[in-house]
Amino acid sequence: MSRAQVSLEFLIILAAFLAFLAVWIPVLGKINSGEEQGIAVGYARESAVRLAGALDDVCMLGEGNVRIVEMRLARPGRVEGKGKKVFVVGKAGEYAVSADRLCGSGNSGDNFVFELAGDAKLKVWSEAGSIQVQTIKE
Repeated sequence: MSRAQVSLEFLIILAAFLAFLAVWIPVLGKINSGEEQGIAVGYARESAVRLAGALDDVCMLGEGNVRIVEMRLARPGRVEGKGKKVFVVGKAGEYAVSADRLCGSGNSGDNFVFELAGDAKLKVWSEAGSIQVQTIKE
């Protein structure tokens, strides 16, 4: 009789453990996806601020100045410059961040859009009174 009692207790403990796992595994999955989203937003924000700073440097220092900006994106996204703002937007719209520029000529040449698959380098320079931006192939 005692062997049957041990087996029954073992089955009850095993069932309780499996019920605990059934509840917590989806919660842990949501925490993980939320953390990945936070990392992607952090990388995008850092890249937007870095690009806005490079655009300001080149704008204020004028002709002949060049900056290379390393864009670090956790996921594919779009980088845009419109007026005095820089935007980094996730491919499927899962995040969008912006950074303000201090300097801008207001020319349409200051506007740009790039689709990036992840990490990339951008070259920023001033030419004929407007700011130029292009991707650098490695």
